[in-house]
Amino acid sequence: MELVYTKQRTGFEPGKSYRHPDLFRAVERGVTKVVIVGDYPGIQEAYKAADVDVEVLSGNTAESQPETDPAKMNKADLQAWLTAQGIQYDPAAKVPELKALIPPAS
Repeated sequence: MELVYTKQRTGFEPGKSYRHPDLFRAVERGVTKVVIVGDYPGIQEAYKAADVDVEVLSGNTAESQPETDPAKMNKADLQAWLTAQGIQYDPAAKVPELKALIPPAS
């Protein structure tokens, strides 16, 4: 299985598995090749130690850049953004409830 670690949200190719690099915890079984988009040396080292072919691509594409507009963020990114802004929220809140906490643009 080919596994791609990327932050992209669209343009997925059939026949490949995708993971968000920030959620990496351990090497996955059955992986024959890993493609890492961006700078994630921990992921690279773990798979190389497991004798898996690793390819690292530059993370300079628009799709691989993290989202900066909180209204477009996924739940995990939005929660991190709210925390960074000092805005308290219920961790069990759904995305629309979290988006309602985004202050209006000034």
